[in-house]
Amino acid sequence: MCGIAGLVDTSRQTSDLSLRETVTRMTETLHHRGPDDTGVLVEASLGTALGHKRLSIVDLSPHGHQPMDSACERFSLVYNGEIYNHRELRSELESAGHKFRGHSDTEVLLAAVAAWGVELTLAKLNGMFAFALFDRKERRLTLVRDRLGIKPLYYG
Repeated sequence: MCGIAGLVDTSRQTSDLSLRETVTRMTETLHHRGPDDTGVLVEASLGTALGHKRLSIVDLSPHGHQPMDSACERFSLVYNGEIYNHRELRSELESAGHKFRGHSDTEVLLAAVAAWGVELTLAKLNGMFAFALFDRKERRLTLVRDRLGIKPLYYG
């Protein structure tokens, strides 16, 4: 169980500091969902801030810290859930030449999106999850929830 939070300022008028402070306060309300680690990503020029509270389960090392950037640095992700078939997906990605730093399903999810795109990755996932994926190249924030809606994802 983890907690994710974020905000998008479409006017892009909010300062880096203000975005950081706001998403930090939002994330702190989720302390009960993840007491092991916390992280914040702010892209003020794009009006985006993401926060994460972590409960370390799959990868206990710092390599599981979120928000996590893809190896190509195009994507950033905050994620709550479990990808049950992450080992199989990891093997498929390694066969295609991808190198991993840690052992988290988060890193596998990011590598899959970078290699296959969001739609194909979602078709391959078996799990329960909610995540916010920020694409720097397309300047797009994508919110995703598992097919059954097991993990909470609220937006407004």
